[in-house]
Amino acid sequence: MSAVVAAMMLAAPAVQAQTATPEAEAAAAAVTKTVVAPEGTELAIQVEDGLSSETAKTGDRFTISLAEAVTLPDGTVLPAGLKGAGEVTHAKKKGMMGKPGELNIRLEYLRAGPAKIKLRGQKGAEGDARYGTTVTLTVLFGPLGLIKHGKDVEIKAGQRVPAYIDADASIQLPIAATPTT
Repeated sequence: MSAVVAAMMLAAPAVQAQTATPEAEAAAAAVTKTVVAPEGTELAIQVEDGLSSETAKTGDRFTISLAEAVTLPDGTVLPAGLKGAGEVTHAKKKGMMGKPGELNIRLEYLRAGPAKIKLRGQKGAEGDARYGTTVTLTVLFGPLGLIKHGKDVEIKAGQRVPAYIDADASIQLPIAATPTT
């Protein structure tokens, strides 16, 4: 009798493992479900770091985030707050003789868990020129009028910039929390 009990005890874990397998497979399938964010999907991107032509340099990186949740064609929602990065592509400080500052940025990607969603988006701006003021000051005060500077351009933290997904991106669901760095 003890041999029969021992055989039943050895068989019981195998039966339990077989009954738990479909549930485990379903849970694993839910974790590894992959959706595609199609190229050309429009996104509202928010600049997280304030930028200025006075302090920015070409090549500087800055943080961006998804400003509004986006519903993909299959019904999947990309939640607002996904973080990513952008880069300053051109920066020029304001200059003498009323020359304005210049600042151009490119939006590079958002992170959705381990996936990188490549973006197509940019913003360029120029500060206010002060050419008229410079001419007036030069007429009134001579060469001292040439010292007048233009204005730097600023992209304030929280400013929104439209962008588009640059290439189809495979995203695993559910989306894991994005690291803050």
